[in-house]
Amino acid sequence: MRGRLLCIPCTVRTAYDVARRSSMNDNVRFEVVMEVLRWLSSVKRISDYTPAELHTRVCRIAREITGNKDPFKDVKDLSNEVAMKVVSLLNRRIEETKSFRCAFRLAVLGTICGNTLDFEVEGYKPSLQDLEKILLRCLNGSFYIDEIDVLMKLLSRSRKVMYLLDNAGEIVFDKVLIELILKHFSVELWAIVKEGPVLNDATMIDAVQVGLTDIVNVTTTGNDHIGLNMEETSDNFRLLLKEADLIIAKGQGYFESIPEVKCSISAPVCYILRTKCRLVAEALGAPLQENIVKIEIGEE
Repeated sequence: MRGRLLCIPCTVRTAYDVARRSSMNDNVRFEVVMEVLRWLSSVKRISDYTPAELHTRVCRIAREITGNKDPFKDVKDLSNEVAMKVVSLLNRRIEETKSFRCAFRLAVLGTICGNTLDFEVEGYKPSLQDLEKILLRCLNGSFYIDEIDVLMKLLSRSRKVMYLLDNAGEIVFDKVLIELILKHFSVELWAIVKEGPVLNDATMIDAVQVGLTDIVNVTTTGNDHIGLNMEETSDNFRLLLKEADLIIAKGQGYFESIPEVKCSISAPVCYILRTKCRLVAEALGAPLQENIVKIEIGEE
């Protein structure tokens, strides 16, 4: 998915948010935003970049100027902590289901709901009860694009699965789905986090914090890039990607970037996400704020 005009104001807003979290000094924050604007003004065609590449560049500019390597650390820690408290609601709902198919569908929906919870809102910390109500409403939702049955068939035919994780906090809900997959399908599954901090994407620190490393193999992409940038991935990641029979990709960043590197991927890709960006929604033919499970078959 290539960048479009709307990506420019979005990138500037991201620059402000990252600058605000990276430094308490307004002059330093100003420097970050202005450097991002200078870089954007040098870009000849916004379509030369994916949205994931644009936002990754913002994070790297902010890190270079401020020296703050992980400005979202507090957000991620809080997200993991709160998610581990409210995920019991999802587990109870799954236990109450009468069939594996229903349980699996609920677990998939739970991974999307985990991404929609506002674990940190500036100036306001929601109560645990509020978050449980929000999660319950989300779990009663539906899918605008629903290819979960295809996903289950692919899992039944696969030996090796790569699960590309998205955000901290959300990975607590991914853990529920991963446990269900490992229990009911004969697969070797690798969960993938980022090598270094970028926005609130999950890293190995988050995987350890929520106990994901206790139940599944966890490794990294080898870089701190939003979505997937093959040029910066590690040899180990590329080997696992080559061996994978199925890739489960969480979040908009992977939906934006994986289609640009299709030549490197032969396995089917299952995108699981909520449409929170107008351009992503348009690419999927869906309205905003819809739950999506979409399968794309890779190149042979």
